[in-house]
This record gives sequence, C-alpha cells and structure tokens, in this order.
Amino acid sequence: MPPNSDVPDEIASEWREFARERERAARAAAIARRYEQQADRPVASMRPFRLRMAKLHRAMEARHYACARLHRQYALRLQRWRAAGIAERRPLFMGTVADQLGMTSAVVTLFTEDRQELLTAASDGIARTAHDLEAVLGHGPARDAFVGRDVLVGTRAELIDRWTEYGSAVAELGVNAVVAVPLASVSRRVGALCAFSSHRAPAGVTATADRVADALANSVLLGAHDTRDDGITPRGTLFDEADYLETVNQAAGVLSVRSHCTVDAALALLRARAYTTNLPLPELARKILDGTSEL
Repeated sequence: MPPNSDVPDEIASEWREFARERERAARAAAIARRYEQQADRPVASMRPFRLRMAKLHRAMEARHYACARLHRQYALRLQRWRAAGIAERRPLFMGTVADQLGMTSAVVTLFTEDRQELLTAASDGIARTAHDLEAVLGHGPARDAFVGRDVLVGTRAELIDRWTEYGSAVAELGVNAVVAVPLASVSRRVGALCAFSSHRAPAGVTATADRVADALANSVLLGAHDTRDDGITPRGTLFDEADYLETVNQAAGVLSVRSHCTVDAALALLRARAYTTNLPLPELARKILDGTSEL
C-alpha cells in the first residue's frame, strides 16, 4: 500500500482512471450506436453481425462505466479521509467494492487453473478472516464461484447448511449473507469476488456483483500498466493492497521437499495443521519458513 505521503498522487491517479474509463465507455457507446443504426441497412446478411457487435460494445460500455464508478467512489473516499486528518484507518479499494455491492465486506481471490491461490485483497478484518477460513478448510464461497456454482446465501441457517464448518465460523463473525461470483477474463475464470454482510443482501446483488467482477477482471486487474521496484510485481489500485501469498507458497514448497510429497499434498497438510492449531495459514507458513514450527 502506498505511504500516506503519496495520498495526493494516489487521489489524482484515481481521478485520471475515472476520466479514462468514462472516455472508454463513451467510445464503446458511439461504436455500439453506429452498429445499431446500421443494423437494418443493406445488405440484410450483415444484420446479425452488426447486432452482435452492437451488443459487444454495449457490454464494454457498461464495463467501463462500472469501473469509472469504482475509481470515482474510491477517490472521494480518499479525499474525505485526507480532509479528516488521516487519523482513521486508510480506506481500501476493496471497501469501495463492498459499498458498490451494498455489502459490509468484500474480498477478491485470484486462482491458478488448478485452484491454487495467487493473491487476495480484502476490505477489512472480516473479509480477511473469512478468506483465511476458506483457505484453511479448502472449501467456501470463493471456490464454489470459481468452479461455476451459484453463491447467494441469505441467512445464517443457510450458511451453516451449505458449509458446515466454514458457515459456522463466519456466522460467529456476524455474517448473515454471502454472495460470490467468478472473475472471468476472455474465455476462462481467473478468480472470485466474495462479499459478506451482517444484514440481508440487497435485491439484485448477484447481478451487481457480476458487473463489478467484470470490471475488476477486465479493467482494474488487466489495466495494471506499471510494476514495483522489482520490475515484476504489478502496481495499481488493487495490486497495491494485495497479499500475494508468497509465504504460503514458499512454505508449501519447503514442506513438499521435506516430506517427499507433491505441492498440492503439502498445501493440504498446511491447511490441516492451521485448522488444528487455530493459526492463520500465512502465520503458520512464516513459522515453518523461519524454523519455529514443523509439521
């Protein structure tokens, strides 16, 4: 996360992204209108193509407007926070995502094709704890959404019925409703967006989450065009808040060598140990790497 001294630059960057996304939305809308106006012109055989192109560009317009709303709301939150004297905890971009959904908390998780986590970004402690519980137990809303299952749970009873251990644990955090949708880019899923609420989920939250997830996957994440000092790690609104889970992956690699097992098996062992010791998975991974814990 950028230091507080960089806040003015970050606010300016968010407003620039807002303007860019609005410009992209306007361009997409203009192209869509042109295809719509030409739909019934000769030759008739071109009509299906023109309608498809119009639909495609309307979808792009909606995506860019959704992304623009996220950048605008985050810029406003940063401005209010700075004006208040930055005594409170710095606003996070994922907090803006949660607000857009009308939910209390939100977390994004990116996965490899074999469902190993690459990074996660959470809005607050509830979202982070819910993510850690799912990582330890190996099941929950993010993984269900990633493989294509619909996730909209509206009561604590439904939570516990769907995921007995996970549901009971997140219910103790005060969570009453969960929605999760996949993050999809081009032709494949790359992760999941999960949101949690202490109240009833608002009407239409799944459709809203789909729009926000589309904006995150195809504009915010793919829009990263700079890197940190290492020349590799992306820099950007969401990436600056992300936990890349490097410690967990390194610990799994070490454990796989020690135990002569696959990395997948090592991750399963880590999850089991974290569950039985009631330790967050990243903390257990750090203990294994520094030699203060062994499985």
